[in-house]
Amino acid sequence: MYWSLRGATIGENSAINSGAEIGNPRKVRLGAQCDLGKQITLHCGQNGFFALDDHSHVAPYGYFLIDNNTVLIGHHVAIGPNCQFICHSNSPRGRNEFFTENYEDGDIRIGNNVFIGGQCVILPDSQIEDNVVVASNSVVRGLLKSGFVYGGSPAKQLKPLV
Repeated sequence: MYWSLRGATIGENSAINSGAEIGNPRKVRLGAQCDLGKQITLHCGQNGFFALDDHSHVAPYGYFLIDNNTVLIGHHVAIGPNCQFICHSNSPRGRNEFFTENYEDGDIRIGNNVFIGGQCVILPDSQIEDNVVVASNSVVRGLLKSGFVYGGSPAKQLKPLV
């Protein structure tokens, strides 16, 4: 069963904590027993979309710059505090062009049974498959394959999950 808060679709026993700033809440869907921690910032454009599936949570001070892209987060996902999900960002394409109209856009997809430690940055066009642990302070770009622990900047495969 779903209900609506400021236009967002919210599953049973889910919560959006105080101080959350949600731009375009009609583009937000939380499954059952989800939690968006306090002071979450979620910027969704007219064509953007954010989904957090059942039994998942985002710890306080998360930042999501989605714009007109998509962030899909699976079931049983824990995202630590102060993480940033960046779907739309400036990108250097040549000399002295960093602050011009060079934007990089891409969706972010997080599988099921994923743990993302605090202060991680997830960049455009990233995908984290099922059963993955991402160490705190990591920067994720690209594909993280299922069944491993990753860490670092950029995030590298460290060891298999036991």
